[in-house]
Amino acid sequence: MATVQGIGGVFIDSMDAAKLSQWYEEKLGIVMEAHPDGIGYYHVFPTRDAATSRLRENPVFAINQATEALAETGRGFVLNLRVDDLAALLQQLRAHHVVVEDRVLEWERGKHGWIRDLDGNRVELYEEIVPD
Repeated sequence: MATVQGIGGVFIDSMDAAKLSQWYEEKLGIVMEAHPDGIGYYHVFPTRDAATSRLRENPVFAINQATEALAETGRGFVLNLRVDDLAALLQQLRAHHVVVEDRVLEWERGKHGWIRDLDGNRVELYEEIVPD
């Protein structure tokens, strides 16, 4: 059975991502980097993998520039959970009548899929691909 392994990150949408990123840096000491997309900011917290003791680069804390008024979308964040087998977990969730988005994103660092929880909150599921 595929399972959730931990927190992959938290992604906040903001009407002023630059200003909010500056606030987190000034008030909480979280040094934010500009995202390559030019409109977001992020910080990667290094953690140690419990099974291998290898240092990993997550969870991620990111602030994204909102593209529409947050009050209209009813959302201001996405919870990202690390999973061990994205395809198997999405199949399990569909079998349990969980709303699963059709889109799956794959790139060199991992695979992403999205579901909705019982309250309609968007949850991102992330299977990390660890380079050899």
